[in-house]
Amino acid sequence: MTSILDLWRAVDPEARLVSGSVAHLARPVRGIGRTRAAPPHLPMLSDGDLLVADAAMVAAGTLDSLVAALHETGAAPVAVWVVSREAPRFDPAGADLPILLGAGSVASLAAAAERHLDAEVTQLGAFASGLRLAGAEAALADPQPSAPAGLVAARLRRGVAVTVDGELQALHPRPSGRALATRFAAAHARLLANRTETTSRVRRTRDGLWVLERTIGPGASAWLFDDLPPGRIDEVGLEALAVTLRALLRRRAVEPSGSRRMPKVPPSTGDPLHDTLLAVARANGRIAPAARSLGVHRNTVLYRLRRAESELGIDPRRPDDALRLLRAADGGE
Repeated sequence: MTSILDLWRAVDPEARLVSGSVAHLARPVRGIGRTRAAPPHLPMLSDGDLLVADAAMVAAGTLDSLVAALHETGAAPVAVWVVSREAPRFDPAGADLPILLGAGSVASLAAAAERHLDAEVTQLGAFASGLRLAGAEAALADPQPSAPAGLVAARLRRGVAVTVDGELQALHPRPSGRALATRFAAAHARLLANRTETTSRVRRTRDGLWVLERTIGPGASAWLFDDLPPGRIDEVGLEALAVTLRALLRRRAVEPSGSRRMPKVPPSTGDPLHDTLLAVARANGRIAPAARSLGVHRNTVLYRLRRAESELGIDPRRPDDALRLLRAADGGE
């Protein structure tokens, strides 16, 4: 059965858990209910249904009042997914019922959830195929583990790392998750000491970080980390990355030393906007190569360039700006 966590991660990974027990996210979802009306005007819910509700239901109250109203009407969804076109803030309820908060409309999110429940295997297969193709393109453009790893981190919105011969070759935090990357780096040596040669392993560190490992070769692993346990789509995404990395490592092993020496990819500055400006400057203003080196979609690069232009007055597609950026980077390295 598809769990609440699996459905959440596959349908909208940007949604947030704003209330409830993380342990309850493992409960299965058997159907979807939807409503834009406040209790007691609720749809009939079957056992195991997840309720998709409009934020207007709780706009005048609290999540505690929503949980109490559901209880009074006899409705017992496995979880509630509140959607809004804005970004309301709610205090957590004092109950274990998982409550998610995401963007969009009730109709669109409920339809997406129903499609996933009806064809989860097919949708996961299509996602894996697309991710393998995108990862292969990123690795061809930039044969470093950081390129496909960055792409997978952006798609899954999870932290991703790659270890080769005991050293971190790539470390990509999830958006708004730099602190988790710091925790993973601190736990990295301990994780390697307890590493096994099993194909896959899920662990939880002493400070509560969930870590999913995929072995990609002798002494090499791909890692996914977050403060929530991984879902099926995370396992599929990490396996897609592992396929790309295995091919990349085999290619490195058979190539004579120095036969296809590529310029070393500069390390991340930790600031995605600054990384984007430098990538475009180094690519002589070309968007596609910059996007491949960052492991993101070209539209993401264009968005960040518009933001840099409006906030900083910088556009690395202009030769003068590109030279200033590159000189500053060279001076700091």
